Amino acid sequence: MRQNSIKVIHGGLTADLKVCDKAFCRAYVTNTRLMGVLAIHAEWICTGDNFRFPLHQFFYIDCEEAGLETYRSFRGQGSSEMELYEQGLVGGLGSDRIPVSEAELRWLLNHWRIFNEKHSLPLPAKQDEYSFIFEGPAELSYEDRRNVLDKVCVDITSDYQLVNYFLMRCFGRDYEAAGRLTDLTYDFPLDLYDSYIKATFCKNSIDLEKKYGDGSSSYICDSLIEMGGKHKTVISRVVIKDMKVIGFEHCDSFDISSAEAAMMLKKTEFTNVYEFLLEGDDLEENLGEFIVGLNTIMTTHSNGRLFMAFKSTNDHVCERVFMLSNDVRGVYYLTDYGQLILMAYTPEDVSRLEAKLALSPLGQHIVPTARYEFLEPVFFEFINSGFEDFEDFLDLTHDR
Repeated sequence: MRQNSIKVIHGGLTADLKVCDKAFCRAYVTNTRLMGVLAIHAEWICTGDNFRFPLHQFFYIDCEEAGLETYRSFRGQGSSEMELYEQGLVGGLGSDRIPVSEAELRWLLNHWRIFNEKHSLPLPAKQDEYSFIFEGPAELSYEDRRNVLDKVCVDITSDYQLVNYFLMRCFGRDYEAAGRLTDLTYDFPLDLYDSYIKATFCKNSIDLEKKYGDGSSSYICDSLIEMGGKHKTVISRVVIKDMKVIGFEHCDSFDISSAEAAMMLKKTEFTNVYEFLLEGDDLEENLGEFIVGLNTIMTTHSNGRLFMAFKSTNDHVCERVFMLSNDVRGVYYLTDYGQLILMAYTPEDVSRLEAKLALSPLGQHIVPTARYEFLEPVFFEFINSGFEDFEDFLDLTHDR
């Protein structure tokens, strides 16, 4: 009897990417440059002797401080693990996913590679998986570069939006993006707040100061800034014309206490409490419904898991009174002890989250037990309190 010869064909999932041929398939970037961050997803087809597979690459860029900060890859067709990761990366950005060409992708990533080099910042781990992107042609014409920058920035449609984004970029010392919001024929400094290192633009109130005969308008802005755990109020004057900034001045600034800052940032909390009927393996198998089904991002805390639901756009930047936290639709908090807490800052948002929860597969596993409206912050105090039960926390720490 002749022995059959058997040939093993490898799927490629363990192949060395350095020796694979890689063909560009597709890519997208978020249009969140003016928020100071970018997320990128690129898909390649990798081929070699006896294998062919898709390679998905995800990059996260902090345009203010860390540059090209994180990288992760997935081989093969899209999986639930990849879907969860993509949701965590992009879900909270309030962005569109803008297609880019291979040349645009290479230029963008090389741009931020150079940023890291200039600022002595390390590139993310697994460079051997993505360094080939830096080696390909990355030169674009001036017009094509402007087109890429237009893709990653949202269109400016209002004075409030322009002023909020401009100040956000200036406090972030992100002069590249701030410069795109200015009329270059006017000469004024952008680095008035260069001493604000790793500052958070928490709140900004805009008031019209004067309209001028040439069509320009000046606005007085009262900004709440947090830096290193301390808070400061900063007063600025921003002059705009034809949807561009043409003047910028620092007027005043003063320190405020943490208690004063908390008062400025406080919101009414609408809170529902449920008994959650799943536990053990059944619970873990359904966690994906919280993340993907309810469109949230998960973080782990000492007594439970927090699922934060973000709004689908960054329209809160268009408001006269901007608050950084206004991009949050609400939260679900699943305690380790069988409670599910839903919290939002408006009746409309809590109703929206209620309905989404009820219509999801999780809806059949919850029993409502209480409903509250709090004029003072309570929810985040609870998740950092060490209490196991929300009702016990309220009984012992708050008058009801």
